[in-house]
Amino acid sequence: MIYDTSEISSSTNNFLSHRLSSSSTSTSTSTSWRCTLRGKDAFVFQRKSRTPIDLPDLQQSLSLISRSHHTSLIKLLGASLSGSYVYLVYEFVDGANLVDCLRNPNNPSFTVLSSWLSRLQIATDLAHGLDYIHPC
Repeated sequence: MIYDTSEISSSTNNFLSHRLSSSSTSTSTSTSWRCTLRGKDAFVFQRKSRTPIDLPDLQQSLSLISRSHHTSLIKLLGASLSGSYVYLVYEFVDGANLVDCLRNPNNPSFTVLSSWLSRLQIATDLAHGLDYIHPC
């Protein structure tokens, strides 16, 4: 689904409210916001495009990505183009914060990464996920 940038702008209060993150490095510039779009709780991820992308290319990419259905993947709802930025709209899943999954906020010294068995299990799960997304 292609969203109009004005619709995303309106739902994020001109990209001012509910900012979830903002990072800038020499290779990446990204920001994300939580909002409601077309009645769905969502988050919008802004990504500066390294190369120009046009609407037909975006539609083709969305078509391919939207075919992925896996319980461990957050659903991509759609996208929008504005200048050199691509706005990706994902389903917001409450409690899907990786930091909270890896660390217990009630016991900051605890982590599931404390044993080699749990580290190997997480690495295996990640490998399965990558294999699902990027089959050879």
